[in-house]
Amino acid sequence: MYAVIDLETTGGRFSEEGITEIAIYRYDGTQVVDQLISLVNPLRPIDPYVTRLTGIDNKMLRRAPRFYEIARRVIQITEGCAIVAHNADFDYRMLRQEFARLGYVYERNTICTVHESQRLIPDLPSYSLGKLCKSLGIPVASRHRAYGDAQATLELLKLLIEKDSSHQIVKQATAPIPHLSREEMRQRLILDTLPTFGGIFHILDKDKNILFIGRSGNIYKEINTILCSEDEISLIIREEMASVRWEETPSDAISYLKFLLQIKVHRPILNPEEKSRRMSKSLRHYFHREKTLLVVDRGRNVSEKSVILVEKGELKGYTYCELNYQINNIDVLKTRLTPLESTPDNLYAIRAYIRRNPRVEVIEV
Repeated sequence: MYAVIDLETTGGRFSEEGITEIAIYRYDGTQVVDQLISLVNPLRPIDPYVTRLTGIDNKMLRRAPRFYEIARRVIQITEGCAIVAHNADFDYRMLRQEFARLGYVYERNTICTVHESQRLIPDLPSYSLGKLCKSLGIPVASRHRAYGDAQATLELLKLLIEKDSSHQIVKQATAPIPHLSREEMRQRLILDTLPTFGGIFHILDKDKNILFIGRSGNIYKEINTILCSEDEISLIIREEMASVRWEETPSDAISYLKFLLQIKVHRPILNPEEKSRRMSKSLRHYFHREKTLLVVDRGRNVSEKSVILVEKGELKGYTYCELNYQINNIDVLKTRLTPLESTPDNLYAIRAYIRRNPRVEVIEV
C-alpha cells in the first residue's frame, strides 16, 4: 500500500514552518481506495513568497482545521503504507515534526519519486515535478496546490512501478519498520524537531542544565551521530538528554567563535576543557595593529552576509547585514556588532577559517 502525499507549508525558518495544506491518496497498487484533502491552519503567518506561489493566504486558513484535529485521520489513512512524495525527505520531515510537537512518534517507510525517477528514467534535463511531468506527458492540474501535485505524483508512481522490473519500489513499500523501544521513541521525538542547517546546539537534561555544547554544519546529523555512538560521553547523553536548543550560524567562523564563548560561559560538564593558545608572532603579524579587517561570509539567508570586524589587531565582534551600506560604513557597522572577546584563540580561529575558505571576502579598511 502507498500513501501518496503532498504538503504546502508556510515557508520561513525551520522551527517556524507549519503545514497549510495536505493531500493524501491511499493507493493499493491498482486504484485509490481512500483520500484526504484539507487546508490546515498552521497558527503562524505564511511567507508572502509562498502565498504568491500557491495562492494560499492567511485569510483562507482562519477556519481551517489545525493539524492536531486531522492528525488521527492522517495516521489512519497512512497506516500500513509507505509514504510516497516528490522530495520525500521534506514531506516526511514536516509530518514527523508536526507529530513530534504533539508528542507522537510517526514512523513510516518512504519512497521518493525524485530518486526513483533518476534511477529508472536517467538523463532527463530536470527532475522537478512540473518539468518531469511535462517530459512524461503527465497532466498537472493546480500546480503548487497539494491536491494537484499529489495527483501528479500518483500518476508518476504508477509509471515508475511499471518500469521497475527489479521491484525495488515494492520492496521499499513492504519493508518492515523497526520496532522502537521507549528510549528510542524518546530520542526520536527530540530528533524530529531538530534542523538540518548548521549552528550551535545545547543538549539539556530534564532540569534544563546544559550537559554538552556542540557545533555542526548539520545539527540533526551531528546529534543523531552522537546518539548512535558508544563512547562514554555519548552514553551519558543518551541517558540524560531531555531536550535540545539550537542557534543557526551559517558562517563557520562565527559558529566557532560563539562556541568558544559559550563553552567558557556555561562550562558544560561533558565538554572537554578547551586549551588556550598564546599570541604568536605570526598571528600578531597577520592582524597588524595598523590594519582593520572585515571578514565577510554568507549569512542566514541568500540576501544576508555575516561580517566579523578586527580593528587594529583587536577582535571587536560580528554582525549580519543585508545592505552594502551597512558593511561599507564602518561607523554603522560598529553600532550593529555583537561583541566578542579578543583572545588568541578567537584570532587564530578567524585566520584559520580565512585560509581554509578562499570564497570568504577579506576587506582591508
